[in-house]
Amino acid sequence: MLAKDDTAALSHIIDKYTNYVATVIHNQLGAFASKEDAEELTAHVFVSLWQNRGRLNTPRLRGWLAATARNEARRHLRDKRLLTVSQEDVVLISGDIAERLAEAHERTRFIQNAIFAMGWPDREIFLRYYYYDQTISEIADEMDMNAETVKSRLRRGREKLKHTIEKGDFYDGI
Repeated sequence: MLAKDDTAALSHIIDKYTNYVATVIHNQLGAFASKEDAEELTAHVFVSLWQNRGRLNTPRLRGWLAATARNEARRHLRDKRLLTVSQEDVVLISGDIAERLAEAHERTRFIQNAIFAMGWPDREIFLRYYYYDQTISEIADEMDMNAETVKSRLRRGREKLKHTIEKGDFYDGI
């Protein structure tokens, strides 16, 4: 419907995916953008969707929106020259920006370590579902598993990740 210039379809997509797109943008920007910047970038994603509606050739709209949101956020960071800075370079930056960069870097490492502390196949399923935007049936097919098994492993993976983060077990490798 979107390819046929149906603005009602766009409205439906905006209603359904605004929070998702905003979350992707927020996760990319961290503390480096104002609420207004994040709202503007979210709007850019949907404008881009409308502008590309005739060329959009993907069965997974959610994945396209996530990639576009991530790219918009990264472009914003490049434009603001707030690219990720290595831990060693943080000491060369003064004030509030240095503190925010260090916190974002540390938070990212904590999450990554918590994810990699998960065992196989939970880690693999988790990454495929949340980072590579694969469906449960795709994961089940590619990993030669039952779809219900994938669902339960995702649930258990989320529980393990939450427990690991709350407990702080992954801090040791940092």
